[in-house]
Amino acid sequence: MSYGPGGVPYNIIGWFVASVILPPLAREMFSTEVYNKKIAAGETTSYLSDESVRARKRDGRPELGPHVSPQRQLTEFPSKEIKEKLNQEFYAFANRNGHLTRFSVSNLELHADALFLADGLVPSPVAQKMKGEIAHIHRLKDFSLHLTLAPADCKKVIEAGWGQRHKLSGVQAPRALFGGRIISLPPEYVFIYAPRTEQEVAFVMEILVASVKYMTGSVEVR
Repeated sequence: MSYGPGGVPYNIIGWFVASVILPPLAREMFSTEVYNKKIAAGETTSYLSDESVRARKRDGRPELGPHVSPQRQLTEFPSKEIKEKLNQEFYAFANRNGHLTRFSVSNLELHADALFLADGLVPSPVAQKMKGEIAHIHRLKDFSLHLTLAPADCKKVIEAGWGQRHKLSGVQAPRALFGGRIISLPPEYVFIYAPRTEQEVAFVMEILVASVKYMTGSVEVR
């Protein structure tokens, strides 16, 4: 519960789910082989430039909590000013791109604002699996993000030390304790570490733009 609300009920039932029910379903989070296979099969499009990723390669990874959900950092928290900067940039981006995105309560966090595909857009198969949800910030704890990227970009951010998969990415599991729904996260659903500087905020926003382009099928991002 020290992670703050998110993902599982914020009570003893949520603790039981996170500690007992979900761990047997969890998968490893760092291999890029799943993306290599997709790239070899023709999913080669990338929305992140190699140059930008190389310039922002991260030295080391923060420590994450051991539980499957919520997935949160335990170290390397950003300052209040950096949190505010990321929040401002996130909302400003959404306001500029109302033709592509809209805000609604996250289907996965169950309490936070998340970016979704705008009404009227035809969702891709991955967007359908995500029920239109593109990205959200973990504002109640570390200001890390969850978002969905093209396979080539997942490979880039993981190899650059900027993220990892959710432990349930690529897993389909019943959500009997979450309103009777089914959770089925694609392998492209990744955790992005919280930025620590203004320059890292800018890079995280580049990752968000790449996610929106992939999920909406549009490069007309403002």
